[in-house]
Amino acid sequence: MIKYIIFDFDGTIADTLPFSFKKFLEIARLLQIDDLSDQEIIKEIRTKSYQELLKGSFKRAWLKIPFVVNMIKNMQVELEKEMENIKFFPGVEKFLFDLKKEGFKLAIISSNRVENINKFIKFNELEIFDFVHGKTDLFGKSGYLGKFLTDFKLEKSDVIYVGDEIRDVEACKKVGIEMIGVSWGLHTIGALKEAGVDYIVKKPDEIFKIIKS
Repeated sequence: MIKYIIFDFDGTIADTLPFSFKKFLEIARLLQIDDLSDQEIIKEIRTKSYQELLKGSFKRAWLKIPFVVNMIKNMQVELEKEMENIKFFPGVEKFLFDLKKEGFKLAIISSNRVENINKFIKFNELEIFDFVHGKTDLFGKSGYLGKFLTDFKLEKSDVIYVGDEIRDVEACKKVGIEMIGVSWGLHTIGALKEAGVDYIVKKPDEIFKIIKS
C-alpha cells in the first residue's frame, strides 16, 4: 500500500518549462554552441540525460562546469521573481487535492530552491504537502530519496515518485523505488521509457489507477 507520494516540482506540478528553455538557450549560446538551432537544442535537452548532453552537443560545458552550475543557480534565483506567474499543468491542482482527500501523504523533493517551491505553494494556497525539500543534487536525487526513507522510517514499497526527467528515473532505480513518469514535463515519453521508467501517465488522474492497484 502506497503511503507517501513524492513529487518532483518543475515539469511535474509547475509549468516552469518556458522559463527553463529560455535560460537553457542562453547557456547554450554562452557556451558557443552555434552548430545547432534553438529548436535542435531544445530537442536535445528533451531527449537526453545531462550526462549524454555533456558527452555530446554540450561537451564544451565540461570545461566550464563551475560556470554552468553557477548559471543554473542564478536561473533559480531569477525564477523566484516569476513564481506568481507560473501555472499548474492542466488537471494537476485538482488531482493533488483529490489525493489529499483520499488520505495520501504528499511530498515534494526537487532540485529547485525551496524558496521558489514555497512561494508557489503559498500563492496558490496549496498547503497540503507533508514535506517539501529543495536543492537536491543537480545530477541525481538518489542520496536524498534514501535519506527520506530512513528519516520517515518508510519501506521502499511505501512510496512512489512522480517526475518528468531521466535523472529522476535513475535516482529511483538506485534507491529501489518505483516511479511514474509524466508525459507533460521536460523529457519525452520515449526518453523516459528508454531510461526504464516503471509507468507513464498522460493525464494526472491516471496516477490513481497505479497507486491503488
